[in-house]
Amino acid sequence: MIYEERRITLRRGQLDAYASHLRDFVRPSLGGGEILCLLSAAIGGPVESILQMTRFSDYDAWLEAQSAYGADRMELVAHEEVRLLRSVSVRPKDVIEESDMRPFYGHRRFHIDPSDLDEFVHCSENGIWPRIESQGASILGLWATLASTSPFEVTLLTGYHGPAHWEATRQHGDKPDGMDDATWEHSLSLHRRRSELPVKTWVRLMRRIEP
Repeated sequence: MIYEERRITLRRGQLDAYASHLRDFVRPSLGGGEILCLLSAAIGGPVESILQMTRFSDYDAWLEAQSAYGADRMELVAHEEVRLLRSVSVRPKDVIEESDMRPFYGHRRFHIDPSDLDEFVHCSENGIWPRIESQGASILGLWATLASTSPFEVTLLTGYHGPAHWEATRQHGDKPDGMDDATWEHSLSLHRRRSELPVKTWVRLMRRIEP
């Protein structure tokens, strides 16, 4: 699998029109491409700042799908950047159900030492994710760039029910109901370790748009 991260700055007032264009013209032309999410900045950026994540079976499928993005989008889009990513964890799931989706998403970028990637993924999958998913969050995916860079960038999308839910999961607070003591202590330990790995982090909260 290969993933396309499309970062878009829309012209003012064009969000609804862009979502309609994506639904009516782009999506039917993507072949086997699957749009995982279309997100608009809620906290940490203007509403015109859009993130679109799409999954393809391979590079050739992605290349063929590029014809879906034609010049007829110029009146909607002020600026656009695209890059290819690869999954580095158990997420995204092979099949993403509607029950896996949330109305808001934390969009985080971590810059780490390339040699720390495996440990970063371990701390995420086995420590932090079980805790926050027990609190109702839903991990959509964890990706890295195809290119090898130093530092190395990792992108995380986590779904929440709203801004208050997002804030609640960012603080450890009390042990969630239904989580045993061993899992809780393990989560605390791995959370502390993961927080030591990035040399730089960046985050914003985004709202899910239904295309």
